[in-house]
Amino acid sequence: MRVFVAVFILVIFIFVAHGSRAQDNAKTHANWIVDKAASSLSFSGEQTGEKFTGSFANFDVAINFNPDDLASAKIVATIDLTSADAGDKDRNGALPGKEWFFVKKFPTAKFETTSLSHKGGNTYLATGQLTIRGTAKTVHLPFTLDIENGEATMQGQLSLNRRDYNIGTGMWKDEDWVKHNVDVQLVINAGAAMSD
Repeated sequence: MRVFVAVFILVIFIFVAHGSRAQDNAKTHANWIVDKAASSLSFSGEQTGEKFTGSFANFDVAINFNPDDLASAKIVATIDLTSADAGDKDRNGALPGKEWFFVKKFPTAKFETTSLSHKGGNTYLATGQLTIRGTAKTVHLPFTLDIENGEATMQGQLSLNRRDYNIGTGMWKDEDWVKHNVDVQLVINAGAAMSD
């Protein structure tokens, strides 16, 4: 009888300890602090038959993500459109203007997730609203995520049609000069924010 009681108490102790560690891990891996110096947000397109690449120097990402609790996960990214560098003086001069990003009226773009799902292995899918120039569209962002020792690396890519967001008006509306399709690539490195 004493042996049974001792075993029962040991089982309860292991269960409680495991639950405590699970909660601690969930807290540890819920909020993340982005390492901006090690992260990037870039884009690529085609102008007059030649491919070009560019990037945004300034962007903020708020991440609440626990792989074991995707229902509560949330990612919000804010991009400073004035920080765009399209790799060419003429493009850089045109992008802030009314025909393109119109930064005087719309200085930022925003992506906010509405759901996240696990697709197997280290692959996930983020669905959310991308707002540019006051126009919000639902987009699907597939990405990979690797977490090790409290450090996370996320890599993803999606294709956008710039006309969906009224980017490139007037003489730029058609594809004669700049193709409508734009590929966006992101690399996010972040560290787990430790909870008290």
